[in-house]
Amino acid sequence: MKVLVLGATGFIGSRLMATLAATPGIEPVAASRRASASASGKWQTVSLDTMNAQSLAQGLAGMDAVVNCVAGDAATIRAGASLLAEACRQAGVKTVVHLSSMAVYGSALGPVTEQTPLSKDAGWYGEAKCEAEASLLGLADVAHRVVVLRPGCVYGPGSEQWVGRIARLLKARRIGDLGAAGDGYSNLVHVDDVAQAVVGGLLNAQAQGSYNLSSPDSPCWNDYFVLLAKQLGYTPVRRVSGRQLKLDAKLVSIGLKVLEIAATKLKLNPRLVPDPLPPSLVRLWGQDIQLDSSRASADLITHWTPLDAGVRSSAQWARTVIPA
Repeated sequence: MKVLVLGATGFIGSRLMATLAATPGIEPVAASRRASASASGKWQTVSLDTMNAQSLAQGLAGMDAVVNCVAGDAATIRAGASLLAEACRQAGVKTVVHLSSMAVYGSALGPVTEQTPLSKDAGWYGEAKCEAEASLLGLADVAHRVVVLRPGCVYGPGSEQWVGRIARLLKARRIGDLGAAGDGYSNLVHVDDVAQAVVGGLLNAQAQGSYNLSSPDSPCWNDYFVLLAKQLGYTPVRRVSGRQLKLDAKLVSIGLKVLEIAATKLKLNPRLVPDPLPPSLVRLWGQDIQLDSSRASADLITHWTPLDAGVRSSAQWARTVIPA
């Protein structure tokens, strides 16, 4: 099976390429704006612009399947999925695996299955992901099989969002035990498990439709913060009040975001500026939403990465990128 991976150089995409290359029967091809040999020499790289219909058509020629790991702004997510659906239809690509997000459930609370209604009430990202899903699921018919993955918070080595940023906030003692503000279910899923779900979606001809991805032993956010802090040696873990957390998110982080943007424009290292703590992140930590991944366990994943092993490998990576 020849598989084109869009977004192959990102956090999930790069991990996925290594997994696909090690899977018998799959020949992965990495798509990027600039073609170059892979670091390992184990796969081909092609030049492709996901926002250009002609470029997509050329990249999909001769492919049996495509995996869409493209990230970006709302236009890239929304329009890119629409262009991909049409390109797959014209090129006759039979299998599509699309990485969506739990953001499609918006502010939903409690247990969430794939049958839970989608919501666009959580901002531009969730709205764009909903529309992208609609475009690609609309492709599904007797000639096209579409698998949509809805991962929770993807962590593991290389996760800047859910390991690097969290580790820096813990080190600075801006977060820790958040009390009720951190009691939300984290819906963590290891990047290797996401890669295995993609493999399952490609090889299991019966797999189709949407799948939630959240590790069965995923903890609440408070427990994750404490586990990661202990692995990194950032102890004792500080108790942070809800009031302090809100002040950080609504006042301090506004100024930090401005400084971060300024540093980027001046071509300075944005890591010189402490991480902003957006209100949306604080809301997520308290949101009691729990993805039900039983469907993925039945069709795509036979073994989930244990939490202790995932946190340990995440901390090992974090130590290499966060100054002592």
